[in-house]
Amino acid sequence: MCQKLPPRISLIGFMGSGKSSIGRLLAGKIAYTFIDLDELIEERTGKSIPEIFAREGEKFFRDYESEALYSLADTAKLIIAAGGGAAVQPANRIFFLNQSYTIYLKVSFNEFLKRTKGRTNRPLLKKPPSDIEALYYDRLPLYRQIGREIATDGRSLEEITTEIITQAALGGSL
Repeated sequence: MCQKLPPRISLIGFMGSGKSSIGRLLAGKIAYTFIDLDELIEERTGKSIPEIFAREGEKFFRDYESEALYSLADTAKLIIAAGGGAAVQPANRIFFLNQSYTIYLKVSFNEFLKRTKGRTNRPLLKKPPSDIEALYYDRLPLYRQIGREIATDGRSLEEITTEIITQAALGGSL
Protein backbone atom coordinates (compact mmCIF):
# COMPACT_ATOMS: atom_id res chain seq x y z
CA MET A 1 0.00 0.00 0.00
CA CYS A 2 2.87 2.43 0.70
CA GLN A 3 3.74 2.56 -3.02
CA LYS A 4 0.42 4.32 -3.64
CA LEU A 5 1.01 6.93 -0.96
CA PRO A 6 2.27 10.42 -1.80
CA PRO A 7 5.91 11.25 -1.01
CA ARG A 8 4.96 13.86 1.62
CA ILE A 9 1.90 14.11 3.84
CA SER A 10 1.45 17.34 5.80
CA LEU A 11 -0.86 17.71 8.77
CA ILE A 12 -2.26 21.19 9.37
CA GLY A 13 -4.82 22.54 11.80
CA PHE A 14 -5.25 24.57 14.94
CA MET A 15 -3.25 23.89 18.07
CA GLY A 16 -4.60 20.85 19.89
CA SER A 17 -5.89 19.16 16.74
CA GLY A 18 -3.48 16.25 17.20
CA LYS A 19 -0.99 16.97 14.42
CA SER A 20 2.08 15.74 16.29
CA SER A 21 0.46 12.74 17.97
CA ILE A 22 -1.25 11.59 14.79
CA GLY A 23 1.85 12.36 12.72
CA ARG A 24 4.07 10.13 14.86
CA LEU A 25 1.54 7.28 14.76
CA LEU A 26 1.00 7.68 11.01
CA ALA A 27 4.75 7.72 10.27
CA GLY A 28 5.20 4.51 12.24
CA LYS A 29 2.35 2.74 10.46
CA ILE A 30 3.55 3.56 6.92
CA ALA A 31 7.32 3.58 7.57
CA TYR A 32 7.76 7.30 6.84
CA THR A 33 9.96 9.77 8.72
CA PHE A 34 8.12 12.12 11.07
CA ILE A 35 9.08 15.81 11.19
CA ASP A 36 7.51 18.23 13.66
CA LEU A 37 8.12 21.58 11.96
CA ASP A 38 8.38 23.47 15.27
CA GLU A 39 10.99 20.98 16.55
CA LEU A 40 12.94 21.34 13.30
CA ILE A 41 12.95 25.14 13.70
CA GLU A 42 14.16 24.82 17.29
CA GLU A 43 16.91 22.43 16.22
CA ARG A 44 18.10 24.70 13.40
CA THR A 45 17.97 27.97 15.33
CA GLY A 46 19.08 26.65 18.72
CA LYS A 47 16.15 28.54 20.28
CA SER A 48 12.75 27.51 21.61
CA ILE A 49 9.62 28.71 19.82
CA PRO A 50 8.60 30.94 22.78
CA GLU A 51 12.13 32.37 22.79
CA ILE A 52 11.98 33.19 19.06
CA PHE A 53 8.58 34.88 19.52
CA ALA A 54 9.81 36.87 22.55
CA ARG A 55 13.19 37.95 21.17
CA GLU A 56 12.65 38.17 17.42
CA GLY A 57 8.89 38.35 16.94
CA GLU A 58 6.38 36.41 14.91
CA LYS A 59 7.65 37.65 11.53
CA PHE A 60 11.07 36.05 12.08
CA PHE A 61 9.45 32.88 13.34
CA ARG A 62 7.30 32.69 10.18
CA ASP A 63 10.42 33.18 8.05
CA TYR A 64 12.15 30.31 9.88
CA GLU A 65 9.00 28.24 9.42
CA SER A 66 8.90 28.78 5.64
CA GLU A 67 12.62 28.01 5.31
CA ALA A 68 12.22 24.79 7.26
CA LEU A 69 9.14 23.74 5.28
CA TYR A 70 10.71 24.32 1.86
CA SER A 71 13.88 22.50 2.94
CA LEU A 72 11.71 19.35 3.00
CA ALA A 73 10.32 19.75 -0.55
CA ASP A 74 12.56 17.11 -2.10
CA THR A 75 12.41 14.58 0.72
CA ALA A 76 10.23 11.53 0.19
CA LYS A 77 8.47 9.29 2.70
CA LEU A 78 7.86 12.17 5.07
CA ILE A 79 5.08 13.12 7.48
CA ILE A 80 5.16 16.83 8.39
CA ALA A 81 3.29 18.17 11.42
CA ALA A 82 3.05 21.90 10.77
CA GLY A 83 2.46 24.52 13.43
CA GLY A 84 -1.06 25.90 13.77
CA GLY A 85 -0.11 29.16 12.05
CA ALA A 86 1.89 27.66 9.17
CA ALA A 87 -1.08 28.05 6.82
CA VAL A 88 -1.10 31.84 7.38
CA GLN A 89 1.93 32.45 5.13
CA PRO A 90 1.00 32.49 1.41
CA ALA A 91 4.30 30.77 0.49
CA ASN A 92 3.50 27.95 2.90
CA ARG A 93 0.03 27.52 1.41
CA ILE A 94 1.68 27.04 -1.99
CA PHE A 95 3.89 24.33 -0.47
CA PHE A 96 0.90 22.57 1.11
CA LEU A 97 -1.04 22.68 -2.16
CA ASN A 98 1.77 21.70 -4.54
CA GLN A 99 4.51 19.89 -2.62
CA SER A 100 2.53 17.77 -0.22
CA TYR A 101 -0.67 15.81 0.26
CA THR A 102 -2.20 17.97 2.98
CA ILE A 103 -4.69 16.92 5.64
CA TYR A 104 -6.53 19.49 7.76
CA LEU A 105 -7.17 17.99 11.20
CA LYS A 106 -10.26 19.81 12.38
CA VAL A 107 -10.79 20.37 16.09
CA SER A 108 -13.75 22.35 17.42
CA PHE A 109 -12.94 25.40 19.53
CA ASN A 110 -14.48 23.78 22.63
CA GLU A 111 -12.38 20.64 22.13
CA PHE A 112 -9.28 22.80 21.63
CA LEU A 113 -9.98 24.43 25.02
CA LYS A 114 -10.29 21.01 26.69
CA ARG A 115 -7.11 19.67 25.09
CA THR A 116 -4.96 22.69 25.96
CA LYS A 117 -6.34 23.49 29.42
CA GLY A 118 -3.51 24.17 31.85
CA ARG A 119 -0.81 24.21 29.18
CA THR A 120 1.43 27.28 29.08
CA ASN A 121 4.19 26.13 26.74
CA ARG A 122 2.82 27.94 23.66
CA PRO A 123 2.94 31.71 23.06
CA LEU A 124 -0.65 31.66 21.75
CA LEU A 125 -2.00 30.29 25.03
CA LYS A 126 -0.89 33.44 26.83
CA LYS A 127 -3.47 35.50 24.90
CA PRO A 128 -7.01 36.18 26.18
CA PRO A 129 -9.49 33.43 25.20
CA SER A 130 -11.47 35.87 23.02
CA ASP A 131 -8.30 36.61 20.99
CA ILE A 132 -7.58 32.91 20.60
CA GLU A 133 -11.14 32.26 19.47
CA ALA A 134 -10.93 35.05 16.87
CA LEU A 135 -7.66 33.57 15.60
CA TYR A 136 -9.24 30.11 15.44
CA TYR A 137 -12.10 31.35 13.25
CA ASP A 138 -9.75 33.48 11.11
CA ARG A 139 -7.62 30.43 10.29
CA LEU A 140 -10.46 28.01 9.48
CA PRO A 141 -10.92 29.15 5.86
CA LEU A 142 -7.17 28.85 5.25
CA TYR A 143 -7.07 25.29 6.56
CA ARG A 144 -10.10 24.34 4.48
CA GLN A 145 -8.61 25.92 1.37
CA ILE A 146 -5.45 23.80 1.42
CA GLY A 147 -6.22 20.58 3.28
CA ARG A 148 -8.56 17.63 3.04
CA GLU A 149 -10.64 17.91 6.21
CA ILE A 150 -10.76 15.17 8.83
CA ALA A 151 -12.68 15.81 12.08
CA THR A 152 -10.83 14.83 15.25
CA ASP A 153 -13.37 15.50 18.03
CA GLY A 154 -14.36 12.31 19.85
CA ARG A 155 -12.18 10.06 17.68
CA SER A 156 -9.18 7.93 18.56
CA LEU A 157 -5.73 8.53 17.11
CA GLU A 158 -5.95 5.07 15.49
CA GLU A 159 -9.24 5.88 13.78
CA ILE A 160 -7.97 9.20 12.41
CA THR A 161 -4.70 7.65 11.25
CA THR A 162 -6.55 4.89 9.39
CA GLU A 163 -8.71 7.49 7.65
CA ILE A 164 -5.62 9.47 6.58
CA ILE A 165 -3.97 6.36 5.13
CA THR A 166 -7.13 5.49 3.22
CA GLN A 167 -7.58 9.01 1.85
CA ALA A 168 -3.91 9.37 0.89
CA ALA A 169 -3.84 5.97 -0.84
CA LEU A 170 -6.93 6.85 -2.87
CA GLY A 171 -6.04 10.40 -3.86
CA GLY A 172 -2.44 10.82 -2.92
CA SER A 173 -0.60 11.68 -6.09
CA LEU A 174 1.04 15.10 -6.25
